[in-house]
Amino acid sequence: MFRTFPKLSLSDRAMALGTIGILSMFSVTCKSTDNNFWKSTFTSNNVNLFGDELSYNLIFVTLGIIDIWVGEMIKRVFVFCGEFRFINSRYDGRISFVVQQSFCTKSNIPFLTLPILVAMLTYMNLHGDGMLLVWMILQTKWNCIIIVTISMIAHLLRLTDPTKSEMSRVMEEQKLNVGHGLAWSYYFGYLRLIIPGLQSRMDSWKKGIDTTRKSVVVPKLYILIPKSCYCPPSITAADPQLKVAGVTPSFVANRAGNQRREYKNTVYCFEADKTDFYCLVEYATPILSLYEMSNSEEAGLSSFDRLQQMRTFVATLQEIINSNPETKDNCSLLVYDDKKFGDGEQSISMLIKDRIEKDLSDKAVTKTF
Repeated sequence: MFRTFPKLSLSDRAMALGTIGILSMFSVTCKSTDNNFWKSTFTSNNVNLFGDELSYNLIFVTLGIIDIWVGEMIKRVFVFCGEFRFINSRYDGRISFVVQQSFCTKSNIPFLTLPILVAMLTYMNLHGDGMLLVWMILQTKWNCIIIVTISMIAHLLRLTDPTKSEMSRVMEEQKLNVGHGLAWSYYFGYLRLIIPGLQSRMDSWKKGIDTTRKSVVVPKLYILIPKSCYCPPSITAADPQLKVAGVTPSFVANRAGNQRREYKNTVYCFEADKTDFYCLVEYATPILSLYEMSNSEEAGLSSFDRLQQMRTFVATLQEIINSNPETKDNCSLLVYDDKKFGDGEQSISMLIKDRIEKDLSDKAVTKTF
């Protein structure tokens, strides 16, 4: 049975339409002088046109290199246009990051072809009119069509995609799978252990709160994820309105040789609209590792890479949480720009309050006490 052709993404469809547009532009703007050009070139009596045999061979090598460069640049322009749509969600609103990810490479090897190209053109110019011939060929209609067509078709058919071994090497060198691995480790090593029985532990804890005041106890874990990935040791230091109300009853588990390892969660309280809100709040500890990696020369993680890995961590963890009914209704991720907090207008407690109200309205909280 034949496999169906993969559905093209939005960027691929835009690239395909752009290719058709460029080809149409070439067919209209380029005059039909190709036949006259080739006839005049190859029937010319100018023996100095090609120069010596080496110069003759360099003409085709030069044309190949230039065509590859131009085709690749056209493709990257389309990539840039596609990525520009996500400038706020992926690149923190900085166009320099979009340009870097669309046009720059991790290696300087591609740029080594430039001095080689200059050397070949210089040789052809000294030993004939090869450089002039290359320039004339580049302007022909069919050469322009070939450049665009081959480059775009190769991309749309995934002929330029790296193999699995190459992808593995790239992910290892550029640390592209750090956020993905941290998300799965956080789930299996922590969330999957504490979420079962969370509501019953909160139910046992709430018996000691002040019942004379209006209060809402939400048996749900709110996981804070600041964009900077910096997690201070104390949440109350980041927001004085959040106060420690106690800790849940602990439970023990045997994990990887650690006998009777104890797990418990801190309950925080804050007041809003003359109501005391109680809930479980903590930072996602794996992102602190990302912050420390970005400040370590050994890890080699740049601030931009840290931001990308944080987003990978959030996307992966959110997908894991949503796929499991037990975690879906018992924990929420709160991603926020911590640079905008602390000025009095925005605070972690208000962020949590807004999420609690949203969860209550969407019935995303199974019950409150």
